[in-house]
Amino acid sequence: MAKPIYKINALNVATLSQLDSSFLIHKYKFGEKMTIPTFSFLITGAGIPPILVDTGVVESNPDIFLAGGEHCEIKPEQKFDAVLGKLGYKKEDIKVILHTHLHIDHAGNDDMFPGARIVIPRKEMMFSVSGLDGGYPNSYITYLVSQLAVPGRIRLIDEDCEIAPGIRLEITAGHTYGSMLIKVNTKHGIATMCGDVIYNIQLQCFDNDVFGGVAAEHNSPIESFGCHPTGNKLDAWEAVKTIQRICRDSDIILPSHDSYYLDKYGYEL
Repeated sequence: MAKPIYKINALNVATLSQLDSSFLIHKYKFGEKMTIPTFSFLITGAGIPPILVDTGVVESNPDIFLAGGEHCEIKPEQKFDAVLGKLGYKKEDIKVILHTHLHIDHAGNDDMFPGARIVIPRKEMMFSVSGLDGGYPNSYITYLVSQLAVPGRIRLIDEDCEIAPGIRLEITAGHTYGSMLIKVNTKHGIATMCGDVIYNIQLQCFDNDVFGGVAAEHNSPIESFGCHPTGNKLDAWEAVKTIQRICRDSDIILPSHDSYYLDKYGYEL
């Protein structure tokens, strides 16, 4: 049977600036600063409740980014009341939150959605409290740990799974120890929300004049010989392998900080 077709809306929830280019893309323009958007995504369709992918930077304190030398701006029209309201939804309509990972710009506003079940790979929850990565603010993680005691609030997953026909979750160490890919069947084909495994599609996934050997071929039976990892990764080999898998399996790639396919298809997919 054909799987259901779902709709994805990209939500621009913050603008990050003063990020070093080499932090985003391995060996790219050391010392040069970049400004990037931050996207959450809303998945809707028949047979599922509204699903939110990532909750951005904490709206009550965007200056949390200043500690690392970067800057975050959240305009009124980028707040969740506004971006969801524009689509006809309220925060209480969100019943499921899927996290690509729990870094500072991805898990800041879970407390705004007390009626939603939060789905996180167990490895990511463990890694966030390990102290081995500084990208997890104590306030975010303390809140999530407290929610483990609330019945039904958090679902920790240990393996790849399909949460609805045509919506598949896959765990990878391509960026953090427990990052998660969210693959959704859309009218354009399979769309993969990949968090920060990919920051820049053109430099990391397609042939380009900056990095040689990047040759991701969609729908090819033979994997490309190499894709270019981010600068901010846990395991370079796992990062490259995951990028290859994303390129091979996806018709549309939706990173959290790159609008490449959104500019091509629109912010409603």
